Amino acid sequence: MQFEKDSLIQVKRLSSDDSYYSNVFKKTEKLVSVIFYVLSETKLSPNTETHIQIIKDRALKTHELSLETLMLQRHELHEGLLRFQYGLVALQSTLTIAAVARVIPEDIARLFAEQLDALLRYLSNHYLNKEGVPSGELSEIAPVRATPRPVSKSGSAPQRQRRVNIPAGDISTDAYLVYSQLTDRAERIKTVLEAKPEATIKDIAEVITDVSEKTIQRELNSLIEKGQVSREGERRWSRYSVVK
Repeated sequence: MQFEKDSLIQVKRLSSDDSYYSNVFKKTEKLVSVIFYVLSETKLSPNTETHIQIIKDRALKTHELSLETLMLQRHELHEGLLRFQYGLVALQSTLTIAAVARVIPEDIARLFAEQLDALLRYLSNHYLNKEGVPSGELSEIAPVRATPRPVSKSGSAPQRQRRVNIPAGDISTDAYLVYSQLTDRAERIKTVLEAKPEATIKDIAEVITDVSEKTIQRELNSLIEKGQVSREGERRWSRYSVVK
């Protein structure tokens, strides 16, 4: 007897969509990790304890919602993404209030706000637009393109982002996640030197891994000429510090 071959039903979920996984889920995961790192460096007091606990709860809930979106089925897609969107908004609002209450530094709160805003815009533009996106087409969504830097009417670039203060002596991976958002190479080098005075080029290269040691050397030479960085020793024994 010949049996009819079973037909296969293809179910596409967000977990198989590389664009969503990289640009939404992984970025949410990274952001939540950085939030917990910053909170671990925040001094507990009667004024900060309540804010810190609320932020932790919101951050964990946001991460849980992002995990849930990966396994949404077609009939759950829109509602599940809306729940996740609300979680992001709630976290953003909680961090804003904490910044106003001076629980977390203003410059770090600004970084969090920018990252959350980028996530919300990407989620809205690519997955929650008015027309909607059929789940069968999820794998065909094009990756997000980098947005060019805006230029003012005078033709000059906008004011450079303020540097983030990292606890002295801390050049851990978690700390780098916070200030790796900085695009100015010289500012990044100065931030590392403030965290670890008398650092060698190899010390800096262990933190700033997206450029070569030669590039770091050129940036250091430029900073020395500007009087912003000092050097002690010669050649491979050289150690660098920020001029106070």
